[in-house]
Amino acid sequence: MTDYRLIMTLLIQQRPYRQIEVLASCSHRAIARAKRALDEEHITTEDQITALGAEDLDRLFSDGRKTITSEFVPIDIDAVIAARVGRKKPPLKVLWSRYVKTPAPAGARFYGYDRFCEIITEHARIHDLTAPIAHVPGHAMQVDWAGTQMHLTDPISRTRTKVSVFVASLPYSGLVFAWGSLDEKQPAWLDAHRRALEFFGGVPMVIVPDNASTASTQISQSERARDVNPGYAEFLEHYGTAAVPTRTYRPRDKGHVEAGVKVVTNWVIHFLADRVFTSLDDLNTAIIEQIHEINHRTPFRGESRSRWDWFIEQERAELRALPAQRWEPVIWRNARVHRDWHIQLDTIKYSVPYDYAGRDVEVRIIGSQLDVLADRQVIASHQVGTTRNAYVTDPAHAPAFAADSEGLWTRGYFVRQAAKVGPATVTALEHLLDARRIEAQGFRACMNILDLGKRGNRLLLEQACQALITADPPGSVSYTAVKHQLALVRAALDARPRTMSAADSAPPVAGSEMFAPRDTSGAHLAGAAAFRLDALTGAPKDGGNNE
Repeated sequence: MTDYRLIMTLLIQQRPYRQIEVLASCSHRAIARAKRALDEEHITTEDQITALGAEDLDRLFSDGRKTITSEFVPIDIDAVIAARVGRKKPPLKVLWSRYVKTPAPAGARFYGYDRFCEIITEHARIHDLTAPIAHVPGHAMQVDWAGTQMHLTDPISRTRTKVSVFVASLPYSGLVFAWGSLDEKQPAWLDAHRRALEFFGGVPMVIVPDNASTASTQISQSERARDVNPGYAEFLEHYGTAAVPTRTYRPRDKGHVEAGVKVVTNWVIHFLADRVFTSLDDLNTAIIEQIHEINHRTPFRGESRSRWDWFIEQERAELRALPAQRWEPVIWRNARVHRDWHIQLDTIKYSVPYDYAGRDVEVRIIGSQLDVLADRQVIASHQVGTTRNAYVTDPAHAPAFAADSEGLWTRGYFVRQAAKVGPATVTALEHLLDARRIEAQGFRACMNILDLGKRGNRLLLEQACQALITADPPGSVSYTAVKHQLALVRAALDARPRTMSAADSAPPVAGSEMFAPRDTSGAHLAGAAAFRLDALTGAPKDGGNNE
C-alpha cells in the first residue's frame, strides 16, 4: 500500500522524483497526487505531515471507491493497545477477530484486517513515541542469555546435554561476543562476563543485565525495586565498573543485546545446529569462529566497514584497562575453630591462631588462596590443600602450651584420657603423636580414637591398641588403623565357640525345675546377719569350730 505520508515528507525535503520512487516504492502518479495534496492543504513542514491522522490521509487520497470513515465501526484502540502490553499478548489477528464480532449499527462496515493493522500502527506511532538512544563509546556493555540453546553429544551413549549461550554487545560499535556454558548459575554468569571483558580488551563504564537473580535481587516483597546481589557486586568492584539492571518486563532497556541475541541465534546457534560437538571446548571454539565472522562482516550500518572497524577506530581507546589480576570466583564458608586451633573444610584442616579456639570464623576462598576472617579481619592465610584428610598448619599459630593454655587439647590431656582405657592405648596415642611433624595435627585423631572406647567398648579398644602396637612388623597408628583393628577384635569374639551345648541353650519348658515356684514367705524376716560372708558361703563362724 502506498505510504503517502512518507512521499509527502520526501517532497518537503525536496528529494528528486526518481529518488522518491525508489525510497517509497511508489509510482510517479502517486508522487504527483501527494504534491497536489501538499499544495491544496498548504502543508510546508514535516510537523504538519506528522500531525495528519489516518482519517486525514483517507480524505486527501480517497479515490472515490472507499467508504468514508464515519461509515465504519470504530475501533476501541485503547483496549487493543492495552491487550498488546505485557508478555502474554494476543496477535493482532485475534484482536481483529474480536473487533468484527462487536455489535454494529445497521449499514456500518468493519475494517479489513490490513486496514485494522494500519490504524493501530498509526496510533502507536503518534502516541507511543520512542526516542533513539545516542550511545557513547565505551560507556555500556549489554548482556543476556540467548533463548535458544545448543547441545553436547556424548560420543558413547549419544545422550545430549543442553548448553546455554551467553551474549554480550557494545551498543556503540555493535561488537558482539558469545560463550557457551553448561548452566546459567552465577559462577557461569560471572565467568562469561570475564571472558567478554577480556575479548573486548577493556572494561566499560556500566554493564546492563536483565533482572535475573544472578544479577539482582528484589529489595523487599512490597517494592519492585531491585539491587545488585553481593556476588555480582564483588565481581563488578574488582573490574571497577557498575551494573544497571533493566526494569521488569522492559526489553527496550537493553534493546541492543536483544538484537545481538537474534544475530547470534541465527548466525551461531542455527548455523552450527548440524554439527555434533562432544566437548564444551570444541563448541566454544566454533562459537568464537562464528563471532569473528560476524564482527568482521561488511557492510555494516550502511557503510563499508565492519563492527570490528567501528570498535577499533572509535571505541577501544575509550574502554578502561583490565585489572592486573584476573578475577577468580570467590567462595564463602563458615567454620568453627576446634580446640586443636584448626578449622575443617571438607576433609582438610587449616590452622588459625590458637587464641581463636572455640570461635566461629568466616572462610574466603579465591582461586587457590584461602583466608580465615574473624571480626572482618584476616587472621590466617593458606594455600588450598589438595590431599584428603591432610593438615595445613602454620607453626606460628601454635600455642606455647603454658599454664594459660588450659582448656586446649594437649599431649598430657590425651595421655591422661588414654590411661583410663589402658596402657596399650597410652602407648598407641604416644606413637601417633610422635609421628606428627606438628604434634597438634594428631589431636583430632586422638580424640576420635578415644571416642571408639565409649559406650562400654574400652576393653575392646585396649585389645585393639595392644594388637596394633605388638604387630610384627609394627604398623603406623592412626584412627583408621585402630578402627580396623577394633573390627577384627569384634569379629574374633563373635567367632569364639560357645561353652553351652545346644540342649543347654534351648529355652526352658514351662513346668520344669527352672519354673518351680520359690518359697519367699520368710524372706522379709531375715536380718543383717543373713548377708554376712560366712552365711552366704556356708563357712563356720568360729574359724571352723562349728559345734
